Amino acid sequence: YSLHAGYNLISFPNPGNVGILDGIPDDVEDQFSAIIGEGIATVNINGNWVGALQRFEGTKGYWVEVQSDLAFSFDLTNLSEDTASRVSTAKIPAGYEYKQSTQQAFYFIESVENIEIGNWILAYNGNEVIGTRQWQGSIIDVPAMGDDGNEFTRGYMESGGIPTFKLLRDGELIDLEGDIPAFENNQLYIVANLKEAQSLPEAFSLDRAYPNPFNPTTTIQFDLPEDTNVLLEVYDISGIYIKELHNNKMEAGYHSIIWNADKNASGLYFVRLQAGSFHRTQKLMLIK
Repeated sequence: YSLHAGYNLISFPNPGNVGILDGIPDDVEDQFSAIIGEGIATVNINGNWVGALQRFEGTKGYWVEVQSDLAFSFDLTNLSEDTASRVSTAKIPAGYEYKQSTQQAFYFIESVENIEIGNWILAYNGNEVIGTRQWQGSIIDVPAMGDDGNEFTRGYMESGGIPTFKLLRDGELIDLEGDIPAFENNQLYIVANLKEAQSLPEAFSLDRAYPNPFNPTTTIQFDLPEDTNVLLEVYDISGIYIKELHNNKMEAGYHSIIWNADKNASGLYFVRLQAGSFHRTQKLMLIK
């Protein structure tokens, strides 16, 4: 095969199968970056092939990414004549199946918060399952299928969209969050970590500052159930304005802001939170 730098479509025409490490000659293996099959992929990380795709199979086609122009022939020294697939793919749990698409990308997940071997990572576009992979304890390729115009892939990913991921553990679905790149066909992405998404607050609230009394810093915590403009100010016991701690739009979630009162005198102060139409005031005691 004569390959050009970038992606190349090749076949494995021999009957049987051979491992990725065995099939690519040693003198060019470091030039191979990634291999993509149908719903399965692998990437070369420092000489180690990671991902569910571990063997070339007869009659199958593959996209291979190489770093430079090169020519190679498969090394068939360790060819197995067994035509059965050697790829370890556990049965997808009922209710989370998806259709193979001609449009696909792969997200290589390095770690997931609180995941255990045997748990499943599920990729979604909205409410549509677009890929699954069972966790085996190390970096794994989670496929994300795209909408290729077929009725079976309607509602799958489109270019520029960002998939979401869930953890299926003991029958419970847990939302995950992390730095997830946008979907593009035939692309491979490394996602360093996914963690359990924190549920949003149900209501606005201003929690007790801690510590209180304090010297000289205290942390003011508040909850926002929706994106809104937040104004956080400090006044003294006479109602005189002391300091503005925040005045800008904030996203929904759990927030905290530290007030450093090292330049203020001991005494009683009030912190006032205004978030949309929500208003709350809390007493703060500075003791030096």
